[in-house]
Amino acid sequence: MRYARRGVIQLVVLSTAVYSGWCLADDELIANRGLWKAAGIASYEYRYEKTCDCHRDTPAETIVTVENGLVVGVRYNRDDYLAEIPVAEENYKWFRTIDELFTLVETASRSAATLRVAYQQELGYPAYIYIDYDHAMVGEEVELRVVSLRTME
Repeated sequence: MRYARRGVIQLVVLSTAVYSGWCLADDELIANRGLWKAAGIASYEYRYEKTCDCHRDTPAETIVTVENGLVVGVRYNRDDYLAEIPVAEENYKWFRTIDELFTLVETASRSAATLRVAYQQELGYPAYIYIDYDHAMVGEEVELRVVSLRTME
C-alpha cells in the first residue's frame, strides 16, 4: 500500500461487514466515523465509481471536491472522453461529502434489505458501499467504490 500524508490515499480495506441488524452497524459505523472525525479533514477531493445497470462494465469516475465540509465542485472522468466533464453547480446537491456517505450507511442500515460496507483503514471513510433496498426490485441498488481521496490541507 502506498500512503502519503498529503496527496492521494489509495483504497485499503480495514473491515467489511454485511449488516442485518443495527448493533453491528452501530459498532462499525461509530468506530470508523470516529477515525474520520479524528483526522479533522474538512477540505479534500475524492474519486469514486458508481456501478449501475446503465454502464456496469465501464462506470464513469466521479470526482467530488469538498471545501470546509461543502461540495464545491464535481466532474466526471471517463476513459472514452478526452477531457473531464464538469457538473453544473445547481446539481451539486446530488453528490455527497464523506460525512454524508456515513449518513447514507447509517440510514441504509435501518431500511435496506442488504447493506455491505468496507472502510478505508487509515481514515475510516466508507470505501465501498452496496445497498439493495428491495430484493424484489431490479435497478434500485446502489453500489459505489471510493478509489482515492486527496487532502487539500
